Amino acid sequence: MNRPVIILGGGGHAKVLAEALLRMQRSIIGFTDPQPHASLLQDIPHLGGDETVFEHRPDTVLLVNGLGSVGDTRARQALFAGFIEKDYRFAAVTHPRAILSRTDVETGQGCQILAGAVVNPGVRLGDNVIINSGAIVEHDCRIGDHVHISSGALVCGGCSIEEGAHIGAGAIIIQGITIGHGTVVAAGSVVISNVDPLTLVAGVPAQVKRGRA
Repeated sequence: MNRPVIILGGGGHAKVLAEALLRMQRSIIGFTDPQPHASLLQDIPHLGGDETVFEHRPDTVLLVNGLGSVGDTRARQALFAGFIEKDYRFAAVTHPRAILSRTDVETGQGCQILAGAVVNPGVRLGDNVIINSGAIVEHDCRIGDHVHISSGALVCGGCSIEEGAHIGAGAIIIQGITIGHGTVVAAGSVVISNVDPLTLVAGVPAQVKRGRA
C-alpha cells in the first residue's frame, strides 16, 4: 500500500521519520501537531491537530506514528490504538540505510527501523515497534507490540522483549533474556538476567530500581 502518509506529531522523532520518508520517496500530505506554529522538514505542511486526519478517509491514507518515548511507551501506544479503532492503518518506515535481513523476518504494522539499525534473521517485530538509529536486534529475537529499542542499543540473539517495554540508548541485553511487558531498561545498562514486567532496571549489571505503576 503506497498511499500518501500523514505524520502524527511534530517533535524530534517525527522529524527523523520525515527525513526517512523523504529518502524513501514517499508522498507526505503533512503532519499534525497542536502547536499553531509547528514546523517540520522541507516545508512539510502543518495540518493542525490530530483531528485533521479525519478529513481523509481511512482507505486513502496511511499514518506514521511520530511520537517517540523516553521510558514510557503508553502515550505512543494509545495514539496508535485510537486510530486503529477508527479503521486507519499505519505505514512501515524502513530507512534506506537500515539493514533488514532479507530472510525470515516478520514486521508488524507501523514498524519503524531507522538509519544504521540492523535486524538479523529470525526476528519477529510486533506492531508499532521502533528500532531506533544504530540499534541492533540479533537473530531469533521476539520484539512485542509498542516496544522501543532506543538508539545504539544491542539486543543479542534469542531474546524476548515483551509488549510496551523501553530499552534505553546504548543498553545491552545479553542472549536469551526475557524483558517483561512495560519494563524500562535505563540507558547504558547491561542486562544479564530476566527482568519482571513493569519494573525499572539500571546499571552494569542491571539491577531493579523500582516498580512501575
